[in-house]
Amino acid sequence: MKAIIKKELSGYFRSPVGYVFCGVYIFFSAMYFNAVLSGGSSSDYPEIYYGMLNIILILLPVLTMRLFSEERKNKTDQVLLTSPVSIFSIVMGKFLSAFMVYGGCILFTLLYALVFSYFATPPWALIAGNMVGAAVFGAAFISVGMFISSLTESQIISAICTFAVATIFIILDVIPMITTNPLIVSVVQWVSFVGRYTPFTIGLLDFSSLIFFLSVTATFIFTTISVLERRRWS
Repeated sequence: MKAIIKKELSGYFRSPVGYVFCGVYIFFSAMYFNAVLSGGSSSDYPEIYYGMLNIILILLPVLTMRLFSEERKNKTDQVLLTSPVSIFSIVMGKFLSAFMVYGGCILFTLLYALVFSYFATPPWALIAGNMVGAAVFGAAFISVGMFISSLTESQIISAICTFAVATIFIILDVIPMITTNPLIVSVVQWVSFVGRYTPFTIGLLDFSSLIFFLSVTATFIFTTISVLERRRWS
């Protein structure tokens, strides 16, 4: 697994993908931080993480599109699948490499808290809650993108399909505003990624949301493993 992680991390930063992802993430998070800093209120600090949600949904397809699609396009997937490495290790290695790039960007936002500490006392509990929420939110979506990447050899198709899923997640939060049907509203609220993340923005460690994101992550990791297992023996 370590070799897979090392290979994937190297791949991210031998190409523009890793730099583009980190650069865009830092650019927009810095813009939100500047807005919070201008307001001067520590209670507004979580707006950095909440504001980044839609940016993350747009950015993560760039990070996940190459995970398996690139292997299929370059015809190296059969070498990988017939290597003495378990499918589980291959999938987890690729998942963790993408999560490390994403997680590094989340950790970078701690610098904002250090800067903010010169002007006011940062709400560390809120910051911790938001970082945990952002981590599990991203892990779930990375697993979805990785699964989609395992289904096609085209990175473009992988990115478009993952972006389409992200768009659906964004649209879901509009549905409760246009309908009063309690069943539809309850279902949308249950599956909404953004809605599930919201409690973390006010410092609540919502265990139901935490379990939801971890369950989604585990489910799509398992389905990716299943896809590769079938391909290995086909």
